[in-house]
Amino acid sequence: MNGRRGYARPLDGADRSTARAEADGLLIEAVKVVRSTDPYLAGHFPGVTLYPAIFLLDGIRQAVGTELRRSPSLAGHLGPGGPGEDWLELGTLDSARVLRPMLEGDELRLRIRVSPGRPGVLRAALDCRRADGEQVAKMTVELVRGGTS
Repeated sequence: MNGRRGYARPLDGADRSTARAEADGLLIEAVKVVRSTDPYLAGHFPGVTLYPAIFLLDGIRQAVGTELRRSPSLAGHLGPGGPGEDWLELGTLDSARVLRPMLEGDELRLRIRVSPGRPGVLRAALDCRRADGEQVAKMTVELVRGGTS
């Protein structure tokens, strides 16, 4: 064994996203359509495609990691990181509420507000709604710099 870990490619947390820097952080808006053909959904709930809330957590992590370049002050708040050290990890899950099931064909709209937390930590608050405006989930997490991606 060579000491390297092999990981499966994660499910894409969003089909598309945009972000803009704000005075106190970053606002990310992303869209994810629930599809039964996504690799990890087969057999999750027999007979019904049900999007697992854990994928929302990874969607937050992915979106913030991807869009962090738009806010150098937030990236700096995480502390130094060299090339290949931009992988973010979930530090803590402060709160999570799933209010409605996320089913096949639902277009999920993730609105993520990112702000500085304690040193080396970013706080991300998710408001997730279907295309019809119905809130399906809300979460608040802390993200930290992880290993290499």
